[in-house]
Amino acid sequence: MKPIGQIALRFFAAALLAALAFSLAAQKDFNQKERETVEKYKRAKVHFLKSAEHLKKGKMEKARKEADVCLEIFPGYADAHLLVAQLQYQQGQYEAALKKIETAKSAFDTFNKFYAFSYQEYLTRLREERDRRDSQISELGQMMESAPSADEKRRLQDQIDKAKQNLTTLDNRLRDPIPDTLDLPAEYHFIHGNILFKMKRFDQAQGFYLAAVQADPGHANAYNNLINIFFAKGDMAQALKYLKQAEDNGVKVIEGLKKAVLDRQQPQ
Repeated sequence: MKPIGQIALRFFAAALLAALAFSLAAQKDFNQKERETVEKYKRAKVHFLKSAEHLKKGKMEKARKEADVCLEIFPGYADAHLLVAQLQYQQGQYEAALKKIETAKSAFDTFNKFYAFSYQEYLTRLREERDRRDSQISELGQMMESAPSADEKRRLQDQIDKAKQNLTTLDNRLRDPIPDTLDLPAEYHFIHGNILFKMKRFDQAQGFYLAAVQADPGHANAYNNLINIFFAKGDMAQALKYLKQAEDNGVKVIEGLKKAVLDRQQPQ
């Protein structure tokens, strides 16, 4: 069994933290220490993205070097810890990888609280922008009433139409539900499971693969590894359960594994 396939590195945290940096740096009462933290994150992100690109190209040494620089600048960069855990896993350093994935998860929990605050700030900015657009539409309407020519009225009407489109976009964003937290991505659980599998701690690995498919019902690698564990344990009922669940979610199960599970089913 090869418990790791093509690992897709998640960049959502980088994009979210970029928005967070803009939100926090814009606050007038933001203290100097917090501003410095934002600036450190922005510098660290450059090295994280380089590291992720090197990893995608299989340049392990360069990926590790950039990840280390990222963490030296911003020790709480959860995705960088995850990336290092991936590198250590691929190099067979399972004990080190286990410690690193646990660090990644711990760092993500801290970021999670930071995210909730930043999202509220984001909504505040949206409401302020909505009020500004609403006032703009009202002012343009008054100007159009006293416009001296038909051409001027058409020009003002075009501006009103564009402002209304922007207003609709803002209203749609404000209707989005406010997340209480940002859930830990499936990839964190998946890598955790892979490391434990290599350490022959199969029951623990199984638990993290379950967490991965709960976080992302389309995570094909996690489903295949989970089914494989149940098959290897001789638990055909559970293997079949997750095979069917995977296919119901549009996940392609490895043909050889699927056939083996179906062939081992007891006659009803």
